[in-house]
Amino acid sequence: MQKKSVFDFDANLKNEAREGKALKWLDVKGGNFGLFGSEALGEPGFCRLKKAERDYIRPVNDGEAWLAEQSAGIQIRFETDSAQLFVRGRNRSPFDMTNMTQIGQCGADLYVRDEEMGAYVLHEVVRIYPMDSETYELSLGHFADKPKKMRKYILYLALYMAVEELYIGVDCDACVKPGGFADKTKIGVYGTSIVQGCSASRPGMAPTNYLSRKLDMEVFNYGFSGTAMMERELGEVLGGKNLDILIVDAEPNAGVDERMEKNAEGFLDAFFAKKPAVPVVLFGRVLFALDRYDDFRVRLREYYAGYLKSLAAAYRKKGCRVSFADGSKIFKGNYTEYTADGVHPSDMGMVALAGAYEREIRKLLKRTK
Repeated sequence: MQKKSVFDFDANLKNEAREGKALKWLDVKGGNFGLFGSEALGEPGFCRLKKAERDYIRPVNDGEAWLAEQSAGIQIRFETDSAQLFVRGRNRSPFDMTNMTQIGQCGADLYVRDEEMGAYVLHEVVRIYPMDSETYELSLGHFADKPKKMRKYILYLALYMAVEELYIGVDCDACVKPGGFADKTKIGVYGTSIVQGCSASRPGMAPTNYLSRKLDMEVFNYGFSGTAMMERELGEVLGGKNLDILIVDAEPNAGVDERMEKNAEGFLDAFFAKKPAVPVVLFGRVLFALDRYDDFRVRLREYYAGYLKSLAAAYRKKGCRVSFADGSKIFKGNYTEYTADGVHPSDMGMVALAGAYEREIRKLLKRTK
């Protein structure tokens, strides 16, 4: 019997195989594009921390150093009048995760500014096929039959992959120029796999990317899956970043045992030593499915909610701008349905989490005006 595939019945799930006509290929690092979400983009690849920073934290947390080579939260902003829009990329390795879609782990998604909706809207996604491929080349643009005009785009990069190379193909006579943000405020979000975007269906739905669109600000994703332990060294590295606000949402990792209490003050002291005036928001974790049946984890969450609230108050007495936000209030009603697996948020959960970050950021910005 001939083996069948879903592609035999639903062609919409296939890559759109189209040949680009008279294309010019531009390296996204060649000056025609605005690169955001990392201060390490002058170095090879699309890493979230510079090589010297990764080498500095590696002895205390090899996981954070390795994960920092993945491109979560990095985005390409540009304008072009090209009717064709192609993307060509090379990843370090193929799709291999259980908690992620292929698009989310190692693909990309393209947004275009829609003037009628007054927002950036999803235009197309990068599906890599064959599944075990590390390279791809495909069409993302659908404007061949539309009037020729400048359009604004955002290309969000893979959440759980080290992207090695990235090129964008446009019409040979196309105008291409870098894009940017309306607001120059820079936000850093440090946390766990949840912050990195685990279980988001595609990169644009990761909490930092969603937040960046809502605020029209550059947001740096410092989510390190399973390894966000708040070491002093990482606080020192983040203190060296050009940030106006730092959100810390590390309890799902650091708060599973005594490491949060062991590390938190050293992390904050190191950050404030370099950024004494930058406000920090400490988030308690969101609710997980295990909060319905694991009494120990419930007590641990309640304990750390109290601990973080007290820690914020203690730093305010020192003159530092630290506040606490209760993450257990973010998911409403049947909170298990905000997750993909009981822990990691689905797209619905990511939107709710980004909304909570946004509310805290707006409070802080209002106070500074």
